[in-house]
Amino acid sequence: MSEPIFLLGSKADAARIGPAIQAVTSAEDFRAALRHRRARWFAFRENVLSGLLGQMVEPSDTWHRILLLQRPSAGRQEVLRALFRVVVTPNDTMKLLAAEDLQEVLKGEHAEDYFIGGMVDRDDNMLVLYRGDLDRLLVPLDFFMKKDQAVKPDFADFDITDVGQTLRFGDYEAASSAVLYEFDAAARKRMRERERDQDATFGGALKRLRLSKGVSRGDFPGLDAKTVARIERNEVQAPHGDTLGILAKRLRVKPEAIKTY
Repeated sequence: MSEPIFLLGSKADAARIGPAIQAVTSAEDFRAALRHRRARWFAFRENVLSGLLGQMVEPSDTWHRILLLQRPSAGRQEVLRALFRVVVTPNDTMKLLAAEDLQEVLKGEHAEDYFIGGMVDRDDNMLVLYRGDLDRLLVPLDFFMKKDQAVKPDFADFDITDVGQTLRFGDYEAASSAVLYEFDAAARKRMRERERDQDATFGGALKRLRLSKGVSRGDFPGLDAKTVARIERNEVQAPHGDTLGILAKRLRVKPEAIKTY
């Protein structure tokens, strides 16, 4: 059973997003909704929180996440963190989708396959991303630095565009799907299932992994490009031993993981 999605606001606001969104308009609704084990929450305006967060609600071991599109006070931020496992709010470094784009993500299927917010942490060389289901994803900035790339990412100019489908760093762009394919096994499984009818072979998995890493066929020390091409076309038996080790080492995965891509 899918988890519920709550909107702190009017029923009319919830109806504009979609039938799956439940409006929370009273303290009684708020207390009842917090009893769920997992749930997503959204609030487009901070004033809808007034009169709700002050209720006597004990924090519990649940997996509730909330996105607030207006920056709250420091005190309210701490109250939200006491009630919700993940709190996403605007700040000096956080980039969020506009409200209309967020609504499009919520209306569609697989909101977890779109990014709705994120921030660059240069201290730790990481990108913190928030998905449509409000779960977090950490991505090393080095992932966006490819060998001999013509356009270099400008991490000081980060944004999320194309209704959550594209990450932009200055003039450099990366598809959200490519990031999820690399760093989320569940998302990779969904993508592979969609492609399975086309190519479920070892060669197909190798090609998808190689392209996601930005590695050319001629960039495997000890293997020539023609050999890699033949493996991807399944013209030879699936590699093992030294050949499999060379592929895995260059692609920075365990040998047995290649076929999962």
